[in-house]
Formats: sequence, structure tokens, C-alpha cells
Amino acid sequence: MLRALRTLCSVALLSAPLAVSGVSAKSPAEGSDSGLELVVVEAEGCIYCQQFRRELLPAYEASEQAAKMPVHFIDINTLDAGPIDLTSEITMVPTFLVVRSGHEIGRIPGYVAADTFFQSLGYLVGSAR
Repeated sequence: MLRALRTLCSVALLSAPLAVSGVSAKSPAEGSDSGLELVVVEAEGCIYCQQFRRELLPAYEASEQAAKMPVHFIDINTLDAGPIDLTSEITMVPTFLVVRSGHEIGRIPGYVAADTFFQSLGYLVGSAR
């Protein structure tokens, strides 16, 4: 039921024109020392995007992983103009992309609990090596 609600909200958000949300000053194409980045694809007004920023982002930014894989935010409505080569279409927000040199390595679609998020992220980073 919750998954259906998320999908419905995502479809509604994707069909509405939205302004660019907070995008970091550094472009995802610029990279980091490890070459990996966490790109969060979000939409203005998305309650799950706001929940991620409120509940998980502070823990991520305080982690050692964030120093090796900086986080950037991109609005879904500006994604086509961006420098990321996606493996498939993004169908919900937020979607968390692990990116290396502008190429998607893997993704976590939708908002998930903290333990699932960090475990999934660890798996994606491990598989990117």
C-alpha cells in the first residue's frame, strides 16, 4: 500500500512543472577523490525528499563515506540537461544514484529506512570497485 502511494505521488510530481531545488555548487561531473558521488534526484514539494534531508542526510554527511563520496542534489526536471549517463529512466523521487565520472554505477529508488539506505549504499559502493 505504501509503495503504491509512493508511486502515485511520484507520478503526480513528475507530471507537474517544478522549480529547481537546492543544487550543490559543485557539479556531479566534477567528481571527488574516489571518483564516486552520491546524486540525489528530487523534486520540489516531495515529502520523501524532505524526509531524506531531515532524517538521513545529517547522518550521511557526518559519515566517513561522505568524505569519499560527496552528495549532490538535482531536480528531476533538470536531469535531462545534466551530465549524468543513466542506465534507465528515473520513475520516482527521491532516487539515489552512485555516479562515477558522470556514469551511473547503481541506484536506490525511493525513500527507504536508514539501515536499508546505508546497507544498499555500501553494497553499491563495494560493487563499484
